Amino acid sequence: MGHPELLICGIIKILVILLTIAVLILLDPDYVTAYISVNYEIVFIYIVSALTLLYCLVSIVMYVLMFRRESGKEDHEVERITNCSLSEIVLATSGIMGWVIVCGIGGNVSQRTIIETGERFGWLAACAGINTAMFLGIAIVFCLHVVNNKIIQRDRGDYMYANRT
Repeated sequence: MGHPELLICGIIKILVILLTIAVLILLDPDYVTAYISVNYEIVFIYIVSALTLLYCLVSIVMYVLMFRRESGKEDHEVERITNCSLSEIVLATSGIMGWVIVCGIGGNVSQRTIIETGERFGWLAACAGINTAMFLGIAIVFCLHVVNNKIIQRDRGDYMYANRT
């Protein structure tokens, strides 16, 4: 079967892509065109959204390639994904930080602007909060994988002090 972590996080990342597209749609064009030259907040939202889309698309392609490579093996040896897990933990944590800031920006703009723009940025903040929760879920899934397979695993004691004679 492979690693269920990859399947779970692949589904979560598809949802993150959809929510990120929703965030980009919710950016008010009048507000963006009026303040884009002096407002770093809009630029930051675009940067976080672009990096999120890039990260999610590349990692989904990587998951598909890992599933194909694993299904092609004849000896049914489980492929180790420790390095993948550690990089996913770091990148998901970066996503959490970026989307928390976007959530704060959306809430701040919705408080200080007119009704229609404020409503759009309120929904943008809600989508950013959900994206934050999804990135937290990705980090938790891979943290549990590392803890269960590398720290708590009982047969790890056989490999202790392998270099000593």
